[in-house]
Amino acid sequence: MQSSTSSFASSTSSTTSDAQSAPPELTQLFRDICKNSAELLRLSGRDVPERWNIADLVEAVIGDDALLIPGHLQDTYYDVLSKGCSSWLFKDLSEFIELTQNLV
Repeated sequence: MQSSTSSFASSTSSTTSDAQSAPPELTQLFRDICKNSAELLRLSGRDVPERWNIADLVEAVIGDDALLIPGHLQDTYYDVLSKGCSSWLFKDLSEFIELTQNLV
């Protein structure tokens, strides 16, 4: 059985592979979520850890399976757009970054 934390060690190639296996509209939603999340992190003064890229970070927080669920990605996209730094994803990304920085 695969551990739920196994997605934390995600690589760019696995994220790209996951995105390529999704329908085009999901791939675009994921890209837009990543773009908006990166901008929110930048505006809040947070940096994506050097060993991560934004796509891997978002995938680790959202979860691999959620990338294939249209309703979940759409809800996440609109939540990030409408709530910005108050969105669940931004809060979880911030907590994840803080947690990983505390482990180093």
